[in-house]
Amino acid sequence: MLPIYVDMDDVIASTVKAFIEIVKREFGKTVTHEQITDFDLKKSFQLTQSEYEHLFEVVHRPDEILAMNVIDGAIEVLTSWSDKGHPISIVTGRLTSTYDASLEWLSKHEVPFDSFIIVDKYSRPGMDDNIAITLDQLSGMVFQLAVEDSAAMAAFLANDMDTPVALLDRPWNREINSKPNLKRYSDWQDLKSFELC
Repeated sequence: MLPIYVDMDDVIASTVKAFIEIVKREFGKTVTHEQITDFDLKKSFQLTQSEYEHLFEVVHRPDEILAMNVIDGAIEVLTSWSDKGHPISIVTGRLTSTYDASLEWLSKHEVPFDSFIIVDKYSRPGMDDNIAITLDQLSGMVFQLAVEDSAAMAAFLANDMDTPVALLDRPWNREINSKPNLKRYSDWQDLKSFELC
């Protein structure tokens, strides 16, 4: 069976909700989940460059990563898929410096997975080439389904890789419409209906 690509942040880990709390704590700014309408967090949180750099440093600390909650329904559906023999590939664009903390978070929450891949999805500085793969390398892989929240990655997977994409509905991805191999799902319960091969 072909593996299922599952993004980590805001697909299985409740990342933006954690960021909202960090922004409130660090800068005294109150922003709601529905106000995060741009994948660029500097814009969504209306941060200065120095505030954004500070946020980026804080959110990648192991203690902040380990404190993140799980998205409702994610473990249940992933466990069901795994129990039916579908390999699960966690594919994240996180910094390579979060490798160990990310694996610890997956273990802590008993997320079933068969492989863990960091992809330099967003050309971020400081990525370790010995850990992360490139988008070009990712494009050589084949998945039976990809579960994403990023509009840009969903488009890349659907268009460039011809992979069926389940886009979990988020305020920051609403500009992308469903198309033949890209379908929007409201949540993991809704995604249960996807027919796997």
